Amino acid sequence: MKKSLLIGLMVTGLLFSGCDNKTTIDESAMVKPGTHPSSAPVEFVSENFTLLTTDEKFITLKSTTQGLDFEEYKGKKAVLVDVFATWCPPCIEELPILKELREKYKDDFEIVSVLFEKDKPKQEILDFIKEHGIEYPLTVGEDNFKLAKQLGNVKNIPEMFLFTKEGRFVKRFVVKTSGVLSAKTSLIIPSPRAVKNEEMKTPKISSL
Repeated sequence: MKKSLLIGLMVTGLLFSGCDNKTTIDESAMVKPGTHPSSAPVEFVSENFTLLTTDEKFITLKSTTQGLDFEEYKGKKAVLVDVFATWCPPCIEELPILKELREKYKDDFEIVSVLFEKDKPKQEILDFIKEHGIEYPLTVGEDNFKLAKQLGNVKNIPEMFLFTKEGRFVKRFVVKTSGVLSAKTSLIIPSPRAVKNEEMKTPKISSL
């Protein structure tokens, strides 16, 4: 019994060994298995943000009473904001689902991953991106924490926030999101097959 407990403690230690002491959140903020934290509604107030991506590009957005307006994606793509940490196992478990959704709706959907860690060495972040095959924007810097506060003052990770192409807030997701997230995304983005079928139904007007 003591041996099993010791092994368990060692594994737990390994899981969190990469957590920086200067990180704003630590393992206590990670959603615990079997728990169901509140996914309370988010109330937005007007504020501007400039997020810096790991490839040194800027994502500019502003909060409105309805949600978030992304300058680059407004009217073009629905956006999922993923607040996460590189040391968080549940966050990593969600990555295959996120990549699958992005590939499925690649013309109408984007993910913006907001790193909720301070003073994380850039090379470690780049290594994380490469290891997990992340191809969507991942942002770093102080505005990440401003945005997390705007998003209902994020307390647990992973937390995700879905917005329509028009920037309207749809839903806040906490913990295991795969089924609900896929369903909600399909509601605001028509599937490629549905779009193709609709195009086939549209009568073509021949030129005279």
